[in-house]
Amino acid sequence: MTTLAPGQPAAPDLPETSPQPERPHRATRLQRWRASWRVALRMARRDVRRHRGRSILVLVMVSLPVALLVAAACWADTGTLSGADRIPLMMGSGQALVQSPQEQRIAQFPEPDSYSSDGTPAKAVPGFVAGADNTAAMERLLGGELVPVTETDARFLSGDRRIRIHGLVVDGRRDIGPKAELTSGRWPTDNTEVVVTPAGVDKGLPTSGPARFSVAGEPRDVEVVGTATALSAWGGQPDFVVPTVFDIADMYGATWILQRERRVPWSEVRSLNEYGIVVTSAAALENPPADHELDPSIRGQAGYEADRAATTALVGGVMLFIVTTLLVGPAFAVSAARQRRTLAIAASNGAETRQLRRSVLAQALVLGAAAAVGGAFVGALGLRAAVAVWRATHPGTLIGSFSLPWVALAIIVPCAVVSAVTAALIPSLRLGRLDIVGVMRGQSVSPPANRVLPVVGALMVVGGGLFLVASVKNGAREVAMAGGAVVLVLGALLTVPALLVVAGALASRLPVAPRMATRDAARHRTRSTPTVAAILAGVAALTAFSIGVASDTEQRQREYRPQAAMGQGFVQVGEPDARISVTQALRSDAPEVVATPYALVSVPETTPASTHLSLVAVVPPGCTPKQALGVGVQDDPGSTVVQRCMKVGTLAYNQGQVMVLPASELGARLGLTPDQQQMMAEGGLAAAHPGLARNGAAEVVFGAAGIDQQTGGLTDLSGLQTRRMPVVELPQEAIADGRLGFGTGAAVTTETAERLGWPTTQQGWLLRDPEGAISAETQKRLDESIADEGWLYVERGFQRDDIAVLRVMFGLAAALLLAVTLISTALSLAEQQADMGTFAAVGATRRTRRALAGSQAMVVGLIGAVLGVVVGLFPGVAITHPLTATSWDDVTGQEVQADPTLVIPWLPLLLVVVGVPLLAGLLSAAAIRAAPAVARRAE
Repeated sequence: MTTLAPGQPAAPDLPETSPQPERPHRATRLQRWRASWRVALRMARRDVRRHRGRSILVLVMVSLPVALLVAAACWADTGTLSGADRIPLMMGSGQALVQSPQEQRIAQFPEPDSYSSDGTPAKAVPGFVAGADNTAAMERLLGGELVPVTETDARFLSGDRRIRIHGLVVDGRRDIGPKAELTSGRWPTDNTEVVVTPAGVDKGLPTSGPARFSVAGEPRDVEVVGTATALSAWGGQPDFVVPTVFDIADMYGATWILQRERRVPWSEVRSLNEYGIVVTSAAALENPPADHELDPSIRGQAGYEADRAATTALVGGVMLFIVTTLLVGPAFAVSAARQRRTLAIAASNGAETRQLRRSVLAQALVLGAAAAVGGAFVGALGLRAAVAVWRATHPGTLIGSFSLPWVALAIIVPCAVVSAVTAALIPSLRLGRLDIVGVMRGQSVSPPANRVLPVVGALMVVGGGLFLVASVKNGAREVAMAGGAVVLVLGALLTVPALLVVAGALASRLPVAPRMATRDAARHRTRSTPTVAAILAGVAALTAFSIGVASDTEQRQREYRPQAAMGQGFVQVGEPDARISVTQALRSDAPEVVATPYALVSVPETTPASTHLSLVAVVPPGCTPKQALGVGVQDDPGSTVVQRCMKVGTLAYNQGQVMVLPASELGARLGLTPDQQQMMAEGGLAAAHPGLARNGAAEVVFGAAGIDQQTGGLTDLSGLQTRRMPVVELPQEAIADGRLGFGTGAAVTTETAERLGWPTTQQGWLLRDPEGAISAETQKRLDESIADEGWLYVERGFQRDDIAVLRVMFGLAAALLLAVTLISTALSLAEQQADMGTFAAVGATRRTRRALAGSQAMVVGLIGAVLGVVVGLFPGVAITHPLTATSWDDVTGQEVQADPTLVIPWLPLLLVVVGVPLLAGLLSAAAIRAAPAVARRAE
């Protein structure tokens, strides 16, 4: 009841209502949220400036992987020639590169590295005459000017040296842009003048004045009238530029650069394919046609390449985010741990949990953005400098102009910022359980470990790993592969805290320093787990990559077939007139090398009017002479008849040729016993194919067979005869080790081939040094002295090309892991200054404190590296399926599916697993100062 004052009017009766709280407007909430984040970011920037040392370490840890990733992306974009990058190489400033018409209609891609034909006859180009100059006819069809362009080979004669050089044949006076640009002097007017490039100067060519070349074995004097930069069609620099070929027989093929105002659209390319013309269009390279615009016969191949690119991008992006997040995790975990006291004071003064989290995340955002941008700048700038140095020191090789892959940068930089915030999100979530009293008293022990999560993590590791391997093996979609990788890594992370606890429990038998370090890592799991996870991610990625590279190399080594015995070689000569000069070179420049002429039993060259062929074939037991000769099955190399019957002979496929050598050289080359040499001299056949002989002899069919002029098939076999020949059975290793030569599976003596009238073709000379392997000096001397048509080869065995790649990757990974371990250890030791002071106060020597610091770095590094190898085995095994599950059959020449090759480079991985933690421990120990600050500990 309300009491009224005298004279006050009575208030009107109002309904009684309960007071309603006033709801803030949505815009007001958004404004408050923005204001709170502005304050948090401002405080974060101030905190970063105040704690410069800690901020620099965090910046380094975040920017280092970003710099490496940006450098790798820039190299992939710079070093890989895309379709647009190949425009100046192939056609300069022209609109297209046009090849001479073929007899059949073709179907091509925008980049015609390969093309197909269905056998349909091509349309006739009006006015085109085979064997004549058809430039005018092609210009009328294409509606523009054509600049002939091709490439040629020669030798530069410098004293006694004959240096192989490669030339671009094009008239530089026709403006073709970057294809050939003059830098000094003038363009040549005919083929008696040339201009040289930096690559040619690097080989010794003069920049002006006379020079002597050798073309097709004939010396030719030319005048160097200038220097130029030029581009070969498939990359690299030619050594010189000449307007016309020296010899029409030395021209690689008729091609023209099309110059006109109009571009060449894809529709015009398709119409020119009807004439059998292969066209490389600048417009099509810049804007490739859609899949439905391609010829129906090749559409599926383009889809496969697109799917593979999508798979690589998605899986690579997922792994990039995971690895980057784990690598930067230790920085923010330790940084948040160091701020516990500051955050506890703020919480004791009324700060809410969300304000504390916002403070931690704001620092991560500021540092992550600065580190991502700075790392991207350093990575791109470093690679640009490296490319400039490489191009200056290697003028004969081509690297595309430096370019920034903006799409990759738009993924990497934001991904790094998100990774930094994600890495800081985990420690920020723990602020809801912040023990203010414990932190103020200096207690920072982690809560008891969860017993369920490690079991779930172990199941995720096994399940995710097996699912990943099965997905890759069965060709599943890229989303499934990425999902398996994520489950695998997350499962491994869930097991890390429990493994640290187990390691601490098992450390009782270790010496004092590693025992205390292991138990400290187990007690402070919130600080140790991110470091172990970062090392785990790096080692897992390195393990998967190294397994893939090593397995692929092992498969290529197994499939490698030497062309001669180790340390031996041969010289092949195409022109008979060049054999005299090669013989003279062998005698004068390599008298210590034994050179033996060798031939192959082969089908002789025939004239169009020829109706018979001279053939030879070994008839295996259970086969007929027709089957051994391949009558009716030559076009089906995968058939069982071909595999079983066409093993050795003039028409046989891989490793089926017959070598012809003198008896003495044959015995020395094949390591025959005296009895076997006698058998060969009496007309025997040495063969490495099993199943050819029965009772020590094989049936051989040879003679003249009729040939159908229309189909090319064998018809009249009445001129063939058979003979049983004694067989010297050679081990199959005679093919694998090159004793029989590349493509050869049997051998007879020269006398036997002549007596039986077998058709033979001299290939060249077999070379061997009785004292051992032919030296590299002898090889170089011979290569510079033999005729231009000669080709010298010395067998050095399988040459690995992955050593440099593996060394670079292991070096970068080791450096990155070392930096992560050292920075994390440095931040942890900075947090443990009070503990170090306590150790010093109770009598711990500098040596003891160094042992503690070194052991701490080694323990977390070793645990993370071992787990990384275990986790990396799953994607490493998975990647071997697409890399090595496809093989090549030497006998049938067909692609076959085989069990994948698996090679694990244990020694390099062991060096990383043991070496990096050991080195990190030594460096951490060396960083301990003599007299730590001793402060009174809080009670």
